[in-house]
Amino acid sequence: MRVHYSTDDVPPRDRESYWLDIVSKHVLKVTPNDRQDLATYWGRLDAQVTQRFILFNFEDCHRSRGRTAADVRRDTSVKFHLHRVHRERVYTTATAHGTELEIRQIPGDFYVTSSEYPFQATMRDWLAVSGLTIPYEVLSPLLAGGRLTRPVSLRGGSPLGSLLGTALDAAVAQIPLLSPELGDAVLQNLSGLVALACGASEEGQSSGQESLRTARLEVAKRYIDQHLAEPDLVPAGAAAALGISLRHLHLLFEPTGTSFAQYVTQRRLQQCRAALASPTDIARSVADMPSAGASTASPPSTAHSSGNSECPQRRSAPWGQWATPINPCWRLF
Repeated sequence: MRVHYSTDDVPPRDRESYWLDIVSKHVLKVTPNDRQDLATYWGRLDAQVTQRFILFNFEDCHRSRGRTAADVRRDTSVKFHLHRVHRERVYTTATAHGTELEIRQIPGDFYVTSSEYPFQATMRDWLAVSGLTIPYEVLSPLLAGGRLTRPVSLRGGSPLGSLLGTALDAAVAQIPLLSPELGDAVLQNLSGLVALACGASEEGQSSGQESLRTARLEVAKRYIDQHLAEPDLVPAGAAAALGISLRHLHLLFEPTGTSFAQYVTQRRLQQCRAALASPTDIARSVADMPSAGASTASPPSTAHSSGNSECPQRRSAPWGQWATPINPCWRLF
């Protein structure tokens, strides 16, 4: 189920309380540190809700906020949170041993935390975060010791971070098309990757390895989609670009029952059908169709994660806006 919330149509005097209730319900209960003019106060949230998980994408006008000890006490259940930041951010929290931890992040970076930890965070210009809320009973068995001893930060450009980003982007695209039960299965698989980033238990190692294979397959499929226009798109070239062996590439596709070549053919046929069915493509000749070279789709917009500091108060916030373009030549394996 998809939900969307915005303060645009809320009376100014009610905007802040309305917005904080929405964030508390779908993400995490927090307390702002900076006071905003209620007349210009704004916030937007898109979420996909499955049976147990919540995928979210939200932004608001606050630069600084925290999760206080009182916020922690008011929560009735412990949950884990995977966040991807879209503005520069400084995050300060305490570990399980009582020591203070400061994390500095750049757009695209991830962090994993638990609702049991208070924190303070400041983000450049305004808040912009996407991610996943994971039930305690899902991730806890996959973690060594059953819990996080401290929040975990992961660079978006690191090997595991790029795989996690690919898996999260794929989930954002797939979940709206799936039943709640299948959506849960996809996000359960994603939780295995989160466990690997945090220190996995024996069960988590097993789950994480399958999650890694799935994420690596998604990277390979994305590479294919980005290079459908190239007539020399062949397994050997793709394997070299992805930094893996030819055998490894074929093993990624083996469990799907569809080979690399078959997947390329399917995607080109789908591109052809879509182009022929589109009124805007009627004038295209047969030679322009993907069988002779498909046009590569443009990468997702990353306007908000650029250096532009303009306040996006009246911009729309479509679901998936924060998906991170993947560089297919990253050495991920």
